[in-house]
Amino acid sequence: MSQALSANSSPQPALAVYRNCFAALVRPSISTYKLLGQQRVSIWHAYLLIFVGSLIGGVIDSLAPFGSQLVGEGSFDMLLLAMIPVTALIAVGSLAAFAWCAQTVARFFKGSGTYAQTAYVLAAISAPLLIAESIVDQLPAARLFLVVVYLYWLAQYVGAIRAVNGLSRVKAIVAVLLALLALGLVWLGVAFLVGYSGILLP
Repeated sequence: MSQALSANSSPQPALAVYRNCFAALVRPSISTYKLLGQQRVSIWHAYLLIFVGSLIGGVIDSLAPFGSQLVGEGSFDMLLLAMIPVTALIAVGSLAAFAWCAQTVARFFKGSGTYAQTAYVLAAISAPLLIAESIVDQLPAARLFLVVVYLYWLAQYVGAIRAVNGLSRVKAIVAVLLALLALGLVWLGVAFLVGYSGILLP
């Protein structure tokens, strides 16, 4: 674990990237995120983490619909299966946009990090939580716990922005909230344009 988190002068292999992701899950702290931010990894590692995490989460989310269809009709909707990688790509785009917005605000506050560092640490946090969220969502009695998962998720994002950029808690919270606001406005705009153009609505 310590070898995976130590700062290196050469790019990290894929196995070390997933070890870093595991470290973010089991040892969430400012010090852990600082070490993750020091890793010399490609931005594509961050995108790959989110893609894989969302892909696994999408498969888990699809288990219940597939199960009900197989029992009720003896078949399942292949379109739902085909949409899983599409939603994973959307998750990658969302992470990239969120990290860019958050890092832009952090730079305004004189943050010392970079977009690649922020995106990688956020991806290391998000990938396992995407899977955990999908598992919890399959348990009807535990769905209220999703609120706790999302709040924890946001708290770790704040910690990541603090660690990567050396910001205070208040400034990191502002960066996260403004990034969420910007991303939310973008999605609202996309939904409006899609609905207005009649692509999905009759």
